Amino acid sequence: MKETIQNLHQAAQYLAAAGISFLDKKPDDSHTNLAWNSQESRMETHVFGNQDALVLNLKNITIEWLKNGSAISKIDLQSKSHSEVVQWISLQAKTNNITKPYSFSFHYELPYNDLTDDYKYSFSSENLMNISNELTKAQQAFEQFLDSQKLESPIRIWPHHFDLGIYTKLVADNTFMGAGLAIPDSLVNDFYFYASAYKNGQAIESKNFGKMTLGEWRTDWNGATLASSNIEVNNALVFLNEAKNKFNHH
Repeated sequence: MKETIQNLHQAAQYLAAAGISFLDKKPDDSHTNLAWNSQESRMETHVFGNQDALVLNLKNITIEWLKNGSAISKIDLQSKSHSEVVQWISLQAKTNNITKPYSFSFHYELPYNDLTDDYKYSFSSENLMNISNELTKAQQAFEQFLDSQKLESPIRIWPHHFDLGIYTKLVADNTFMGAGLAIPDSLVNDFYFYASAYKNGQAIESKNFGKMTLGEWRTDWNGATLASSNIEVNNALVFLNEAKNKFNHH
């Protein structure tokens, strides 16, 4: 699974690079972030050009160029080299009258070695399906959480840390809650939900918050975590609602 996550994280950078290359820069870097399309099992850029978008399809293991939401061209990620994928995206951009050049370069670094021109991806379809299921579970949980709590936030994948997350203003004065689904790391050796909050720009300390119904308040980080593998959407909602209520009354 670790190798599949790394490969997917790196492949998502083709989309992030499209955001950097083709969209106006946003101060919060949101031009680089991606949507998760649960119905199609794919990551999608913001729309650019003339209703164009670039997507990473986990079902077919392809990079696809969309026009008005439909794929008009695609490239197989496992049969082509890194340089061939970059050249293909550049060609699609020119073909679809995108005047800005496509550049596979970034203002952040990933914790992996740089891709060589001849690098080819190798994905486990089973692992990709598991990742797709985790992302869909999280997407549904965040949609239901925001709707039931009458909160507003985009739900986006951030290509640097590769988490699917939200950031929303709570009822409490100057309190903002961030939550997401993160890939396995030093905090949790599993996909996991997290929740943290800021009041007047300062992180709200969680070490004395006590026990949670599901998940735990961390003492090594200001926030809560809940391993995702064996839970359902309703379990994630219990976690998110409990965290939100604690932050609201802090």
